Amino acid sequence: MNGNNSYQERNSGRNLGEELFEQYCTEKQVYFKRIGFDEKTSAIPHFYRLNPFIRNLPDYIVISNKGSRLVNIKGTANIKKTEVNMIPQFLEWYHSKDCPLWYAFCFKGESKPFFMTPDRVISLYQQAEDKQWNDGVIYRTLSFD
Repeated sequence: MNGNNSYQERNSGRNLGEELFEQYCTEKQVYFKRIGFDEKTSAIPHFYRLNPFIRNLPDYIVISNKGSRLVNIKGTANIKKTEVNMIPQFLEWYHSKDCPLWYAFCFKGESKPFFMTPDRVISLYQQAEDKQWNDGVIYRTLSFD
């Protein structure tokens, strides 16, 4: 499964990014709790009818000796234009000084996630080129060089 598949194909497999993230947290003995929606194992009928504030909950809360974080997980370097456009709103909704919002890009074969701030995600997005999936969704592939 990869980010170039159709929406149905992208959502038919397992959530490898989340699995890798949980494995990483477990190995590092860091507390994590799923708080967002899991479209693979706990799909909600008519999910699209929910308010965007609810649909876009961060995936996890993580508490470590470095503090608390809300974390959005990405299992691919591809990120939708619509999501990047909502990041300022996510910062307003979810980010705080005591529990900031972060992104974790988790890929098979990597020893740890690529952690970054929402501002860094926006910056990398601005450096990439538009692409389009078969269903018309615009996205860009971030480069982590």
